Amino acid sequence: MNATQTETAAPAVAGRVVENVGHGEVLHRQARASDFGYLFADLVGDADAHLPAADPPQVIALLRRLGGAMAEPATSPAPPSTIPAVYTYWGQFIDHDLTLEDSADPRLQQPAVADPALRPVDADTVRHALGNARQPYLNLDSVYGDGPDGDRSAAFYDGPFLRVGTLASPAPGQPVPAAGDPAARDLPGRHPVTDPATGRTQFPATIGDSRNDENLVVAQLHTAYLRFHNAVVIAFRSAEPGLSDADLLARAQHFVQHTHQWLIVHDYLRTVTVPGTVDWVLSELKGLYLQRFPAKRPPVMPLEFSVAAFRFGHSQVRNAYDYNRNFGDPGFVAPRATLDQLFQFTGRGGFIGGAQTLPENWAIEWDRFVDKADPDPRHFARAIDTQLADDLSVMRNEPRDLTGIQEHLAKRNLLRGYLLGVPTGEAVARALRIRPLTRAELLRGAPAGVRSALTSPELTGRTPLWYYVLKEAEVLTSGNSLGPVGSRLVAETVVGLMRHDPGSFLTSVPAWGTGPVPVLPGGDGARTIGGLADLLDVAGVTAS
Repeated sequence: MNATQTETAAPAVAGRVVENVGHGEVLHRQARASDFGYLFADLVGDADAHLPAADPPQVIALLRRLGGAMAEPATSPAPPSTIPAVYTYWGQFIDHDLTLEDSADPRLQQPAVADPALRPVDADTVRHALGNARQPYLNLDSVYGDGPDGDRSAAFYDGPFLRVGTLASPAPGQPVPAAGDPAARDLPGRHPVTDPATGRTQFPATIGDSRNDENLVVAQLHTAYLRFHNAVVIAFRSAEPGLSDADLLARAQHFVQHTHQWLIVHDYLRTVTVPGTVDWVLSELKGLYLQRFPAKRPPVMPLEFSVAAFRFGHSQVRNAYDYNRNFGDPGFVAPRATLDQLFQFTGRGGFIGGAQTLPENWAIEWDRFVDKADPDPRHFARAIDTQLADDLSVMRNEPRDLTGIQEHLAKRNLLRGYLLGVPTGEAVARALRIRPLTRAELLRGAPAGVRSALTSPELTGRTPLWYYVLKEAEVLTSGNSLGPVGSRLVAETVVGLMRHDPGSFLTSVPAWGTGPVPVLPGGDGARTIGGLADLLDVAGVTAS
C-alpha cells in the first residue's frame, strides 16, 4: 500500500535526503544498510523457474491483463477474514521498517514498470545496483531516525522523549472527537509544502520515514509507537530515577525495539501465517534465510519476500472502514470512512477543510481495529485472495502515467516482479518441497481476464509469485491466513533477519524467543505487553 506523492521539497529521512520516484522513495546515493538479493539462488539461472524473457511485450500484456482482472466486484465483495483490520496496516508499518529502495539505475526505479520498453533486468545487476536504505532488522529505525550510518535527527527528540504532534479542533458542528487523549495524537513537525504541479498544499510530518504519513491508519500507528516510547521512558524513569537522559533514552529504545520484535513474531506472524509455521521456524537452528545468508555476512533483503510474498497485505485492504464513532448507522456523518479519505486526511493528502494537522474527529479508535473476538465483521480485514479493493486501481497519491500502471497496484506489483526476475510460484513451492497448486486450484473461481492470462502458453505453469501467494491463501485457508508457501517465505525471512542481528531479542535475549512476554516496569505494578492491543493501551491511544 505504499502510495506516495511528489513533493517540491524532499523530506528528511534519517538525516539524508530522499526523492519521490513514483512508488516508494529512493535515496540519493549514500551508504546502504543492505542489498537486495534472491532467497533461492538455485533458481536464479533457471529459465523454467521464471516468466519467459524471450517476448517481453507479450508477457507484459498478459501481466497487465491479469492485474486488471484482479479488482473486487462491487456486487460481491469478499467476506471478511478472521484477521483484525489493524494487521493490514501493521504489515505496512513493518514493511516500511524493513525496506526502502535505493538505486541510481533508472531501470530499477519504480517508474520503469510503466515504460513500454520494460525488460527483465539480469540478476547480477539487480543484486549490485539495487540497495536497501533501511536497516532490515525490525529495529524501528523508521521511528528513531537511525539510518545506515547510525545518524539521528535531533528534530525527532525532546530529551529522551520522541516528539508527538497535536490534533486540530474540528470545525463547529462536526461530530465529537474520537475516544482517548484528544491532544498529542498526530505526527510531529508538520510544515506546509506546495506541489507546483497541482498547486495543492501538503503538510508532511517530521518523522523517520515519510511513507508513514501517506495513509491515516499507518500514520496513527506511527504516532502510537511514538507515544509508546514516551510511556516506556516514564516507566523507566519511575523505576530507576537515577538514570541520565542519555541512559534513559538508550534503555527505553532497547525495550521498545525488543518489544516490537517480540510482538511481530508472537502476534503478527502467528496471526497471518499457517498455524505451526512460526514454531517450526523458531525451532530450526538454521532456517532457510540463514542457510542462504549466513550471519557472518551482511544481511540481504530477499526479493521473493519484499516484491512478492510480503505484499499479500494489499489484498487485505478494504474500500471503507468503521474508523471511529463518527461513522456508523444512518444519522452519523457517514456509514464508513472511505479508503480515499484515509489518504486525504494525512499530511501528504493535504487534509481537508483548512486544517494543518489532523482534526480531532479523525483520530482513530483502535478498539474497532484490534479485537480478534469482535463480533462486528466490519472490523476485520478482507480475506487474503486474488481480488483487490477497487480504490487500489486508481490510487489517489500516485503519479499518473499514460498507461495507468503506477496508480494501479495489481499491475504494478506484477510488472515489478517480472522486472526484477522474481521466480514463479510453482518454482518456489518446489524449492520449499511444498506441493504446488494444481491448474484447477489456480483457476478456481477466476474471472475471464485471469483465466485467459494464466492459461496462455507464457504463463501456464509459471504463475507470478505474488499472485500465487494470494491464490494459495484463497484456496487453502479461505483467506484467513497465508498458505504454506506464503507463510514460509514471510516467517523465514522475518525471523531470519532478526537472527542475523546480534542486537535483536532472538539473539541478545534468547529466552524471549520461545516464551516470556515483554513486561514494562512501573511503580503501580508491571504491565504485560502480550499483543499489539497492549502496546496501544500503554501508549494511551485506546478508549478509556
